[in-house]
Amino acid sequence: MKCCPSGSRAVCFGALWLGIMTHIDWHLGRPGHDHLSFHLSYHWLLALPAFLPLAWLAGTRWPDVAGRAGMRMILLGILIGQGLEPLGEALLGEGLEPFTNTTRWRVFAEFLAAGVLTFFLGLMVVRYLVRERRFQWPG
Repeated sequence: MKCCPSGSRAVCFGALWLGIMTHIDWHLGRPGHDHLSFHLSYHWLLALPAFLPLAWLAGTRWPDVAGRAGMRMILLGILIGQGLEPLGEALLGEGLEPFTNTTRWRVFAEFLAAGVLTFFLGLMVVRYLVRERRFQWPG
């Protein structure tokens, strides 16, 4: 049995990583007096360590289809962090508020914009290193 629709455990782990980092970013960026709310203006900087490993993984493991593999990880990660996690909150009694909260979507959009830019810039660097044979996937 495959761990996720893509059939690759590396894609599954990358998506899970991004889903967790998306949720952490929500805690860093959300305002308010709720527990674990930090209201940080630069919360989106978490996108660098969140998306850069995905670029490295996609660029070294699947150099011919790195963009497609990376987008698969990113889309699955978004589904986990911005879909399943709020769904869990909604089912636990918060109603539709996790899906209709405009602040949550603004925080997520900032994180995603910084992350996608980080991913593609990182992928360009990784592709250069792989092409110049300065790095190869072990094995």
